[in-house]
This record gives sequence, C-alpha cells and structure tokens, in this order.
Amino acid sequence: MLKTLPLTLFLTATLNAQSYQDQHQKCSEALNLKGEIDSTYFLRLKERDICLVGSLAPNFTAKSTKGKEIELAQLKGKVVVLNFWFTRCEPCIAEMPDLNKLVAHYSNNDVAFISFAPEDTATLNSFFKKHPFTFTAIPESDTIRRGAFKLFSIWPYSIVIDRQGRISKMWFGNPYMGSGMNVFEFYKEAIDKLL
Repeated sequence: MLKTLPLTLFLTATLNAQSYQDQHQKCSEALNLKGEIDSTYFLRLKERDICLVGSLAPNFTAKSTKGKEIELAQLKGKVVVLNFWFTRCEPCIAEMPDLNKLVAHYSNNDVAFISFAPEDTATLNSFFKKHPFTFTAIPESDTIRRGAFKLFSIWPYSIVIDRQGRISKMWFGNPYMGSGMNVFEFYKEAIDKLL
C-alpha cells in the first residue's frame, strides 16, 4: 500500500521551490520517483502532480501548426489549458469532441487552449481532417513535454494554469472516469474556479 507523505512535506516543497524545475525535483525525490516503476509508481506520479500545484509553470516558446508563435509567458492574465497527446492515442482521440466543446464554450472568455503532439505539422493536419481538434496545436513538441514539464510518457496529460501563470491542476489519463462527470464537466470545473 502506498504510504502518503505528510501534507507539510508537500507544502514545504511548494513554498520553498524557486522554479518549476526545483519543485519537480523536490516532489519527485520526496515520492521516490527516480526509482524503478513498480505497482505504486502511478499512484506516486499522481501525488507528484498534486505536489506541483501552485508552482509557476515553465515558460516555453513554440510555433503552432498554423505558424503562429506561442509563448506561455505572453498568456499571463488568461487561464491556460494544456493538453499533451499523440495521433494514435485512443483515449486522447475519444476526449477531443468534448475538448472542442470547451473551446466553443469559452470563446468569449480569457481562456487559451494549447495542445502538444510529437508528430510533425503535415501528420497533424492530415489527422485533423478526420478528427477535428480546435485547440491550438503545437507539432513536434516532445521537448516541451519532456524538457520543460518533465512529464512521464503517458497520454493524455493535461495541465490547467491560472491567470498568474501557476499550475492549478494537472492529471494524466482519464480521471473523470468514475467521478460522475464527463470530460467537458471535469475540465469546466477546473477552469471555472479560475475565472
């Protein structure tokens, strides 16, 4: 059984971290996430994500599939929803219609929706013909996932960032399953509390 670390350890890591990278290291070390993957690894990974809440999201600059330059620091003042996925990820594809509904629902609000996929622009544009996805898509962005955010290779992975640029919520997989909420409601709840 996973031994839960005291809340004070999480708060100490949150309050003392100088950057996302520092906080990520402290949270990962506290939860022994540098070791081998065992039966409790994914539970510890979820706890690490909870530990990262409140940290300043790492800045990145990237070009979208439409050639627009996106820099996270320029989006301060908006709620930002990040979604990491790839074209052969069935759970990622399954949630896209509800994610598109979110984009439409918040079209008049200060919410930015950005997705990251490891494939190139041509592959993504071809994919979008069959599976429309209205998030701003960043191609060939695995260096942002692995380098800036240091996320484990599991998809989908989502992060909601508040107006001050701090991580409000992050999760992987489909945590809304079993919560009594659908994809739209789960994300909406995370976004609404920041508007």
